[in-house]
Amino acid sequence: MAVVKEPIIFSREINGLNVDLIIPEVFVKDLHFTTPEHMMLMIRVTGPDTGKVMDFFEDAEDEVFNIETVESKDEREINGKYILTDSYIDEGPQLSVDIDIEPEMVRVILDFIAK
Repeated sequence: MAVVKEPIIFSREINGLNVDLIIPEVFVKDLHFTTPEHMMLMIRVTGPDTGKVMDFFEDAEDEVFNIETVESKDEREINGKYILTDSYIDEGPQLSVDIDIEPEMVRVILDFIAK
């Protein structure tokens, strides 16, 4: 299991515009290469920005992403174009008026193949 040393910067084209999403390294739970071309990311984001993460990856399968980060295990730089082949998005507990308020959370599992 490897994590990242720097935030992950995702870039993709949405409606003709390049849009970036930066995920701080603390939210990256796993980065795994099953082959040199196949990368899987597990991300868990808490707080008010969960909607941005869900919107960015929702219905984005087969889209091309530019991904930039540094893997902490080997300090390998990851910088390139990847196609999102599969994704799993799970919303966690929502904010409520209960005494034990849990922060909003989204879990995202992303499978990419190098372009």
